[in-house]
Amino acid sequence: MNKLKNISQYIPFVLIVLGIIAIVICAFQLATQVGWLAIGIGLFGLAYILAPKGGQS
Repeated sequence: MNKLKNISQYIPFVLIVLGIIAIVICAFQLATQVGWLAIGIGLFGLAYILAPKGGQS
């Protein structure tokens, strides 16, 4: 049960990554430039989410 609790902590991260991948695939089907833009925005957003926030101890 403890292992399942540890895995469940990563579910939001996995869903965010899958969502970014889906958006990028859709953008690449529209145009290559839009796909690269979507990758950049997705990576920027992911880095912002994963960056440690100040003031938390």
